[in-house]
Amino acid sequence: MSWLPLFGTVIGAAIALSSALLVERRRELRQDRIDRRAAKQDLYARYLAAHAHMRAQLRILAATSGLSDEERANRARTAYTSCFAPRSELEVLAPQTVLSTARVLDSCARVVRDVIIEGTNIQARGTEAMNEYMDSMTLVRIAMRADLGVTDST
Repeated sequence: MSWLPLFGTVIGAAIALSSALLVERRRELRQDRIDRRAAKQDLYARYLAAHAHMRAQLRILAATSGLSDEERANRARTAYTSCFAPRSELEVLAPQTVLSTARVLDSCARVVRDVIIEGTNIQARGTEAMNEYMDSMTLVRIAMRADLGVTDST
């Protein structure tokens, strides 16, 4: 009896098994990248939407007259709290380039919130704070798009 056919079969099985495992591993890695990108897209969208909602609420609050200082402060703080959850999630998924710009944006958001709470004339100090906030928002969007590999076709 010759061991050569048996040895050839074992070698062939080992090659087939390792090939199948390699293909499966590549498929898993590709699916992980797809899932991670989708999770980031969703998180980035929720983060930006939370800031857009907060900004809209603060603008409405700035235009509303006749509110007590306490009521104005409560509404401004409530508007800002919608940004907490997506901001915390960024800490888990986002790279440092996105996190650093998001921290600056959150700082600017707090300044805008505080300007509204103070009841400062939004046309005077508020315009500068809002401009800084919008500039920070632009930088966050740029960092998020770069992280997702989105390029402009212009």
